Amino acid sequence: MLSIAVHAHFFIMPPQVVAVADDGLISRFLRNYVAGGQSILIILLYHFFIVSQALRLNYLFYDQRMFTKPTFLIAMVYVLITAIFPDWNQLTPALVANTLIIWLFSLVVKLYNSPNPKTLLFNIGLIIGGCILCFHPATLLILIAIFALVVVRPFNITEWLVMLMGVCAPFYFLFMFLFLTDRLVQLQQFVPLWQLNLPDVKTTPLFFITIGIILLFLAIGVYHFQDKSRRMLIQVRKNWGVLMVMLLIMLPLPFISKNATLDSLLLWCVPVSPFMANGFLFPKRETFPNIMFWSLIILVVLNNWWVT
Repeated sequence: MLSIAVHAHFFIMPPQVVAVADDGLISRFLRNYVAGGQSILIILLYHFFIVSQALRLNYLFYDQRMFTKPTFLIAMVYVLITAIFPDWNQLTPALVANTLIIWLFSLVVKLYNSPNPKTLLFNIGLIIGGCILCFHPATLLILIAIFALVVVRPFNITEWLVMLMGVCAPFYFLFMFLFLTDRLVQLQQFVPLWQLNLPDVKTTPLFFITIGIILLFLAIGVYHFQDKSRRMLIQVRKNWGVLMVMLLIMLPLPFISKNATLDSLLLWCVPVSPFMANGFLFPKRETFPNIMFWSLIILVVLNNWWVT
């Protein structure tokens, strides 16, 4: 119901499929099979991805005891944050890729107590390699996996090699397929391209106000997390540390990936939502969480109704 409410503008301005031709397999699929479809289908697909990702992320943190009590705040924040900018209210490869990002993090948090870490690490590498093929800006996930391996596991060269084998496996099978079908010249289409990039964004005063409020609420959530982290288990603190690195690494995505737009920053919403949820959960009085909630609602309305 929250997702439908904050996207009420879909009844007037339905979402569109926005996909760049050369940023991964997801773009090709959306352009060839989804773009041009009925508006109701695109609306349903958008809500499906948003709600399923929000609930999966929320369940993951509850299952790993990363919050002190069961709550749906992470799901709520994820729905609100992803609804703020018009570029995030479209059916994009980044939106689909967030499902893989959440899946990857669900495996990373299991590394600490895994009885069979090599299998888990190969699966982590496999997801990273597949995610890069599907959405090229996700290449930075390799840095997140390396940090997680350094922090969570004692150094073991075999485990590192197993993870790297998993990353390379999708590219190996792609190479073999192109080689056997005599289309090896197309390999460059599946390789991420990196360069300094400035996304085409309408830099209105409202845009900067929105960014400032999001960063403020994020800082408040990080502050409350730091205050409570001393009483957390070592495993839980390490998982939050990996999430913090994910938060920092994903921030420059639109500026270093060729042809990237603001919609690629949607990947950033995955680590942002749990941290911001701390600002709703831990204050002793409900006044400020209510202010945060209605401020986000107002930003959604202004950015999607008033600006357009």
